[in-house]
Amino acid sequence: MQYKTSMREFEPYGCVYEQPINQKMHNMISRVNRLTPDRTVNQLLHFDCDVYLEMKEGMAAIVIGFSPDAAALKTFSIHRKVRLNPGVYFAIVSISSGATCRLITSSGFSMQTVELEQPYYFNRVLPHVQIQEILGYYYNVRNSGYDFKGEKHDYYELTFVDRGSLETTVEGKHYTIQEKELMIYGPGQFHTQHISHGESCSYVTIIFSMINITPDTYNEENALLLNKVFAYDKKIYSLLKDYVQESSIQIPYINSLMICLLQEIMIRLLQSEFLTHKEEKPVSLTRQHYQDELLERILTYIDNSICEPLTIAEICQKFSISRSSLQLLFKENLDQTPKKYISDLKLEKSCQLIREQKYSISEISLLLGFNSIHYFSRAFTNKYNMAPSEYSKQMFNQF
Repeated sequence: MQYKTSMREFEPYGCVYEQPINQKMHNMISRVNRLTPDRTVNQLLHFDCDVYLEMKEGMAAIVIGFSPDAAALKTFSIHRKVRLNPGVYFAIVSISSGATCRLITSSGFSMQTVELEQPYYFNRVLPHVQIQEILGYYYNVRNSGYDFKGEKHDYYELTFVDRGSLETTVEGKHYTIQEKELMIYGPGQFHTQHISHGESCSYVTIIFSMINITPDTYNEENALLLNKVFAYDKKIYSLLKDYVQESSIQIPYINSLMICLLQEIMIRLLQSEFLTHKEEKPVSLTRQHYQDELLERILTYIDNSICEPLTIAEICQKFSISRSSLQLLFKENLDQTPKKYISDLKLEKSCQLIREQKYSISEISLLLGFNSIHYFSRAFTNKYNMAPSEYSKQMFNQF
């Protein structure tokens, strides 16, 4: 998650304020900084007095620290008017396509511009790759002896084997794609496909165009995607299953959803090189369907009972499931424990109740079945990095 200047993590560096500074009254001066988006910060400003930052247009972040050391700097999004303490080192970076910020300080200021020995890389939230268009998607059922002599084209092509196995060559190199595995053919790669005698194979083909937003990583990303067979991965299998299911539905915006699902598949594949995978067996569609139905019933029950003192034992008894099976169901499908899910849901519900301003913090704590106001406050702070009272104050100030 990103940090904001209104969070407690920013307190060592300064604070937010509400009313614009009256420069004449306080004998202060100002300048307007026009900011452009950049991924690197090479120099920092250092004042011997308070500095006030007031955003005029666009969105920005502040890179800040107590020394001009790139490794020690932190980044905060500027959502309010901000006062900086004397002596900090900082730079303001545009988050939007452009931004304007007024910098206000004492007329007797002293300022330094300090060059960083190593540049600080600001992590803007931008896509690396983007699916432009899906040109074709097919479910193929091929029998023994099928032999595709090969082709090459200017697009990416995903082949996912649903049942059986598929022999393929890419630029003359042989690969075998087993059941629940997949492979990506790249633009301009000549590839063939073959099914051995006595075998059959069902597989999904998706042909699509994809651009690289950051051209300097094009070769790196192709190296991660091409000339390899990707083993079974539960998340990717689930996404492909959703893609196949959604592609048969004719309702508005379904094409956009299909592109989003394919985009996530490609991102998961790019990430797979950097993740440690456990060996998992593919879940059969029948078993997965049973799990989906049971989990949906349990989640609905939890949601409807969130204001009750809900226990794991009660859920197990209600749905005739053992504690270990319930833990496994949540781990496999939600990647968290039932207890953590219930706790997070209670805290989400508490945010809603705080925004409604119908109950006090103590009443919300009691209403949601927390053991005490102190336990509720501690759990809320751990999740949202602020106390419930602080959250309530922020919500009230927004309206």
